[in-house]
Amino acid sequence: MSAFAYPPFRVYVLASFASNSSMFMFAAGLGWYILGLTGSAGSVGLASFVYSLPFALFMLHAGLLTDRFGARSLVALSLFVAGLSTVGLAILVLLGSFPLLTIFLVTFGIGTILTVGAPGTISIVNDLVPPAAVPSAVSLVFLSINVGRIAGGAAAGVLLANGSPGLTIMASGLLQAAAAVPIWRLPGARPNLLQTGRPALFRPLLEAARFTVDSPIVGVILLLSIGPGALGLAYNFLLPVAAREIGAGAGGLGLLLAGAGSGGLVAGLGAERLMRAVGHGRTIFIGLAAAAGGLSGFGVSGSLPIAMVAMAFVGGGLVVYASSSLSLVQALSPVELRGRLTALFSLLYWGLMPAGALLGGAVAGATSARFALATAGITLFACGSIALLIRRDVASLRIAADGQAVTFGAQPEPHPEPAFDRAPAIGIGAAAPRRRPDQEAAAGRAALAPKGRGDS
Repeated sequence: MSAFAYPPFRVYVLASFASNSSMFMFAAGLGWYILGLTGSAGSVGLASFVYSLPFALFMLHAGLLTDRFGARSLVALSLFVAGLSTVGLAILVLLGSFPLLTIFLVTFGIGTILTVGAPGTISIVNDLVPPAAVPSAVSLVFLSINVGRIAGGAAAGVLLANGSPGLTIMASGLLQAAAAVPIWRLPGARPNLLQTGRPALFRPLLEAARFTVDSPIVGVILLLSIGPGALGLAYNFLLPVAAREIGAGAGGLGLLLAGAGSGGLVAGLGAERLMRAVGHGRTIFIGLAAAAGGLSGFGVSGSLPIAMVAMAFVGGGLVVYASSSLSLVQALSPVELRGRLTALFSLLYWGLMPAGALLGGAVAGATSARFALATAGITLFACGSIALLIRRDVASLRIAADGQAVTFGAQPEPHPEPAFDRAPAIGIGAAAPRRRPDQEAAAGRAALAPKGRGDS
C-alpha cells in the first residue's frame, strides 16, 4: 500500500470510491427497474448492453483523448456530466410516463459520457505516484472499486427495499457528480498533442496496435482480457435475475453485490503483497482461476450464503487478475502510448461487457442465470489455460522496484532514467532470438520512432 504515502493519490482513491459506489448503485437500480417493468431477463441484458455499448465503440478514441489532453480533466468532466445525466434519467423513471426506448437512449448517453474518462481512471495514477508505486496504486484503485461495490450494493439494497429504483438512480447521479470536484483539483500532466502536423484520427491508434505486435507479451496480456471482460463481468448484469432464482429479493441482491465487493476488498488489500511474492505474471492466472471457480460455484449453489461466498471469490479473483494485468501493461508501455494501451485493455475487458450482457441474457433466458454463470466460469478457466500454452513466459513476469518489467528472479538492467518515462529506444534487444519483457517493450518503442513528419 505504498501509494497511500502520496497525498494526491489518497484524494483520488477517496473520490474513486465515491464514483464507483455510485456506479454500482446505478447498475442495481437500473437492472431492478427494467426487471420490474418487463419481468424479462433478456430485457435486463439488453439494458446492460445499451449502457455498455459505448465502451466498445469509443474506448480507443477515449484513450487517444487521454494521451492528448491528460487524464485528470477528462475523468472529472465525464463524472460530472454523467452524474447530471443520471439525475435526469432518475426523473424519467420516477415520472414513469416515458417509453422504454427513451430510457435506453438516455442510458446509452450516460455510458458514452463515462467512456470519455474511462482510460484516465487508471492511467491517472502515473501522474500521482512515482513509477515504483504504480502497481500499488493500480491495486488500490481496484480496491476502491470493490469497497464501492460493497457500499454501493448495500446502499442500493436499502434504497430498493424501502424506496424505489428511481430514488436509487437519483442518489447515484448526485454522488457521481460530487466525486468529480476533488478529481478536478488534482495535479495533472501537461497535454500531449502528439506532435503531428495536423490532427490525426487513426494513425495514433495504429501506433498502439503496432506496439502490441512488436511486444508479443503485451499482446497476449491484452488478448487474455477478452474472456474475463466478455464473460466474467457479465455477473454484474445477471445478479438481479440470479437473486430471484435463489429466492432472494432486493435485500439479497444487495448482499450478493456486497459479497463480491468483500472479496474484492480482501484481494485489493493483499494484491500488492501477492504480486511481489509470486510475480505479477503468475498473479494474473491466480486471479483468473479464483474468478472461474467462484462463477462455477455460484452456478451450483442453491442458497444465499453459498452464493455470497462464491461471489466473494469472483470479486476477489477479478481484482487480482485486473490489477496485475494493468500493472504489467503500464510497466511495458511507453509514456506516449500509455493512455491508448490502457484504453485497449479497457476495451477488451470492460468494453466487451455489451457482448457478455447479450450472451448472458440469452443463455439465462433459455436456461437460467445460474447456468449462464457456471458456463462463464468454465470458459474462463479454459481461456487461462490457452494463454499459458501460447505464451508461458507471461507467468514469469514481475515488476522491479524501478518500474521495469523483467523475468521473475532476474534483476533489471540499469538505465539512466526510469523505465516509464524514458524516450523511445531504438534497436534494444532486436537481435535476441528470445527477448526479455523489457527488450520487447524497447523494440516496440523503436518501431514507433518517427521516420518522417507526414501523417496519413
